[in-house]
Amino acid sequence: MKRLTEKLLVLFLIFAVQKSFAQEVKVEASIDTNRVLIGDHIRYSLKVQSKPPTEIILPDIKDTLGKFEIVDVGKIDTNLSNNQFILSRKITLTIFDSGSHTIPSLNILYLKKDTKQYATIQTDSFAVFVKGIEIDTTKDIKDIKGIVEVPYTLWDYLPYIVIALLVVISFYLIYFFLKRRKAKEFVTEELKLPPHIVALNELKQLESEKLWQRGEIKEYHIRLTEIVRKYIERRFNIPALEMISSEIIENLEKFEDLDKSIVDRMRRSLQISDLVKFAKFVPLPDEHTFCLKVAFDFVEATTPKADVQQQESRK
Repeated sequence: MKRLTEKLLVLFLIFAVQKSFAQEVKVEASIDTNRVLIGDHIRYSLKVQSKPPTEIILPDIKDTLGKFEIVDVGKIDTNLSNNQFILSRKITLTIFDSGSHTIPSLNILYLKKDTKQYATIQTDSFAVFVKGIEIDTTKDIKDIKGIVEVPYTLWDYLPYIVIALLVVISFYLIYFFLKRRKAKEFVTEELKLPPHIVALNELKQLESEKLWQRGEIKEYHIRLTEIVRKYIERRFNIPALEMISSEIIENLEKFEDLDKSIVDRMRRSLQISDLVKFAKFVPLPDEHTFCLKVAFDFVEATTPKADVQQQESRK
């Protein structure tokens, strides 16, 4: 009888200790719904309250909880309120089997640091009914609908239009830059030579192309007058490229050392070229030859004597 009393006393003390621990550690679990459609999400909430110094060890939740799949496991939130240490966590579950299923209970392990004894406390389990998708078997099975094409709008093509414009503008800027650079280099190189050398070379090039013989009469006289005007501008410092023919002759007549006959012949040459360019005049073959010969004679007659002497000494 005495031994039986002692055993009962020990069991009572153990129960009392565990009960006192349990009173100091509380666990709450809940779900937001117990009826879901297959594939829907269930929000599972877990909260553990304890009095310090108590160490709480939450279960390691991985991929599944019973037949429920884990979609997301939130971070553990901690809070201290009224000498209560609170841990909370949100877990998102889903399931793809219809029927009645149970979310199993979780075991929470805790340690009383003053007694160094481990104990566990369990959460409640939850019954969940999962409803499947109803299929009407009385109706025919239909094919899967094809892809619906959405009509294109201007906004769909806008990026391609912008890219195309940028490419065109880039090519144009590159072409313009290279052309301008080439023209600048040509003009710079041309300015290094004496005016009469440039003019004579261009006149010989024009003569070799035989433009008027091929019927390109207007192009021939445009090129011829441009060569003459550039030469006059550089040789006599007259803005001949911006003047009309009569103004050029008036300025040439001011130079007393110029032979009057060569100036008169230049006047006649410019008049013929103007008629071709502006009045669709068709000169005779001799008149084409006359205009070119006048240009050669004018350049040679107005070449500075020093340059002529240098050329002869080189020969």
